[in-house]
Amino acid sequence: MIANVRITERDGDTLAVSANFSVYRYRRNSPLRHFVGRYEYRLRVTDKGLRISERRVILDPTELGTLGAISFIL
Repeated sequence: MIANVRITERDGDTLAVSANFSVYRYRRNSPLRHFVGRYEYRLRVTDKGLRISERRVILDPTELGTLGAISFIL
């Protein structure tokens, strides 16, 4: 789930945008994993529309031990 999408700053043709997220991971024979955090984007306004120039994901877990192994695909 993605919520609270908002433009936090504008500087010329660059926008700073943030949003909160909540992800639930279900796997058979494994405990439920819940990840929460925030997305932060820098978007550039171009003739072809908005383009992502920077993207960050900030995890905000209440207890790091419950996260287990985390993989990121870029």
